[in-house]
This record gives sequence, structure tokens and C-alpha cells, in this order.
Amino acid sequence: MTLKHYRCTRNMLYSHDCTGRDDLRERQGHYIWAVNEEAAWQEMARRYPDETEAGFTVQEWQSFNVIVVEVKRDDSKDTTE
Repeated sequence: MTLKHYRCTRNMLYSHDCTGRDDLRERQGHYIWAVNEEAAWQEMARRYPDETEAGFTVQEWQSFNVIVVEVKRDDSKDTTE
């Protein structure tokens, strides 16, 4: 059984004044490993049982490689890696 990574957000409106109150893109994601979208949704329902009526947004998460490079300036103020 292969697990996939899903990003889930809670659809219930936030009660405090913040950018995520009305814009789901601004909300904190919950990253869940599951066999499919339904299983990820069920895990969110287990964690937030009072919010199942509003539901959850579930999207397969595409990870990507990140390379961190340190950049410094030499004595002549040129940048070097």
C-alpha cells in the first residue's frame, strides 16, 4: 500500500480577524500521509470532529527539492557562493 502526501485545510470560517478568515489559500495546511483523498479527509474529521459539516479541502501535495546556498561578499563586495 503506497501512501501519498496530502495538504488539508479546514473549511470552517475562522472566527478571528486574519487573512485566512475569508481566503482558504492563506490558511495553515495540515500535511497528512494517506492512501487516498478520502482517507486524508477522514483523518481531518478525526482531528476536528466538530468541523465535518463545513468539510475540509484535500489536495495531493507535490513536494520539491530545495537547495540552500550560502552567499557571502568578499573584500571587494562581490558575491561568492
